[in-house]
Amino acid sequence: MTGSSKCARCGDQLLFLGGGCPCESGMPVHACGNRTDNVEIAAMAAPHPQLLVSDGGDWTDKTPEHDYPYLQKIYGYYGKTANVSNVHLPAEGHDFGISKRTAIYDFMAKYLGLNRAAADESKITIEQPPACSVFGEKGERLPADAIHGFAQLEKVWHQQ
Repeated sequence: MTGSSKCARCGDQLLFLGGGCPCESGMPVHACGNRTDNVEIAAMAAPHPQLLVSDGGDWTDKTPEHDYPYLQKIYGYYGKTANVSNVHLPAEGHDFGISKRTAIYDFMAKYLGLNRAAADESKITIEQPPACSVFGEKGERLPADAIHGFAQLEKVWHQQ
């Protein structure tokens, strides 16, 4: 598979939603043409290997019956339906927990020819959320000219 692309999507593919939050929607990637959505964008990866990781506790809960079959159809046009897969975790919610990471590790190891045993998380420290808040838990260390909130972000967008 040298020279080809691989894609593992976790919690962001969705047939009926083209984003909504500026942190994940782009400026405005879904407004092209007559509008699009994350699944149509995902379809552009065909026929390269792609994994969808979904769960039962967020907007990806319908992935196995809606989004995944759509992508299988697109991949089928290339005769490569086996190159798209879905790991659905119905009892889980929106996070990037160990079961989702494990699915992605397995996928990447398979398609990139990696040593799967090297992805051993017992050798790492998972920091508590406050340690990951570079600008403070409530943003108290943000630069003075930082954008605070969606309303302020919209104002900046409209000035351009």
